[in-house]
Amino acid sequence: MDLSPEHPVYTISVVAHLLGVHEQTLRQYERLGLISPCRTLRRTRMYSQADVERLEAINYLVKICGVNLAGVKIVVTICTHHPDLDRLLRRREITPDTIRQKLAELNLPKDEMP
Repeated sequence: MDLSPEHPVYTISVVAHLLGVHEQTLRQYERLGLISPCRTLRRTRMYSQADVERLEAINYLVKICGVNLAGVKIVVTICTHHPDLDRLLRRREITPDTIRQKLAELNLPKDEMP
């Protein structure tokens, strides 16, 4: 049986264990709008493989690149509109310099940033 990467199969405890983070961290990411897991009828959060990959990218930005959560939100938003940057993030080849360069290329004033 082949499941789509978008099919929710993991509970919050499994995802927390896979990523090496606390469940509260995942809940915080959800509150900030960085991730939107599906919910069962009993309101249990269920994550797909695509969600796990996105969370891995978020952890990379936070732990390796040193980006704060407000910055992560901006980077994630930009990546949804720029496939080249999204590809770099998925391959973990993005750096803080790459992020700054892309922001400069977009020429967004600070008050217009997402």
